Amino acid sequence: MKPVGYLPRVLAAGGVLAALLLVPVPASAGLVWDSTAIIGYAAIVFTFVLYLYPLRRRGLPQRRLLVLAQHRRIGWIALSLALLHAALLLLAQPLSVQYLLPSAPLYMLCGIAGLMALAALVVTGLSARTALRRAVHATLAAVLLGLLAAHVVGSGQIADSLSKALAGCGALALALAWSVLQPRWQGWRTAWLPVVLPGALTALVLLMLAAPPAASRLLEPIVPRSEVLRVEFPHEKHRDVNCIACHHNFADRTGMGSCIDCHRSSPLALERSSEATFHVFCRDCHVARAAEAAKHGPTRACSGCHR
Repeated sequence: MKPVGYLPRVLAAGGVLAALLLVPVPASAGLVWDSTAIIGYAAIVFTFVLYLYPLRRRGLPQRRLLVLAQHRRIGWIALSLALLHAALLLLAQPLSVQYLLPSAPLYMLCGIAGLMALAALVVTGLSARTALRRAVHATLAAVLLGLLAAHVVGSGQIADSLSKALAGCGALALALAWSVLQPRWQGWRTAWLPVVLPGALTALVLLMLAAPPAASRLLEPIVPRSEVLRVEFPHEKHRDVNCIACHHNFADRTGMGSCIDCHRSSPLALERSSEATFHVFCRDCHVARAAEAAKHGPTRACSGCHR
């Protein structure tokens, strides 16, 4: 039987993940922002493919796997797309430079860490020849998927619903399990600790990330901001919304001031910080109205609310 080229397999595997997360299509935020998001999504798809088609090893059908050059080439494509995604995001939305600070939300820091992990895997891939280096490579590869899932779920850009979060994290967990459980490591039975254990732990984390509370927790900053980012809120465009939906303090008589008087960076009395609170409340409301084809506010880009 003639071996199947690796490109059709890459496209088939990527198409499965794309269908899981892009149907229905997320709300648009303009051509530039949407293009940036698509490029980042393509980087994740190529990274996903690396776990489905590991390198050729003894005892496995050669035609189903990738040679080192093909595996490495896909890695470079994924890294190039990820770097392009980050560069375009910074150029299109200068305010996103805030996400490079320690006060950035956890999901963004996970994205930055994932980019660094992907770069380390691609650059050091050829040197992973000894058992120790292969174990480090496998551990870092497992961590990479967890970081990417946290970035996607927390951002809410593509996985903008519970079903998409479940599908995406489930697909990544299955791809990781397939990659780890392949009998391709020399001394596989004795290498379960450095190879299988990190993969199993990351698969568990992936399933936990799909739980509804994870998205709002990933919006929390690691270090509270010294001052909040200015938000433009035009009341005249929200007249079809019940005032109590936002000003709950009028109804329960807990205060009569502005939202930020209570919802500051990270007061212990509140469940979430201001950034997590308003991203979940305002943005998710806009996304829900967009899905209903109703008039809605900004759904994605930072400059839509922060001017």
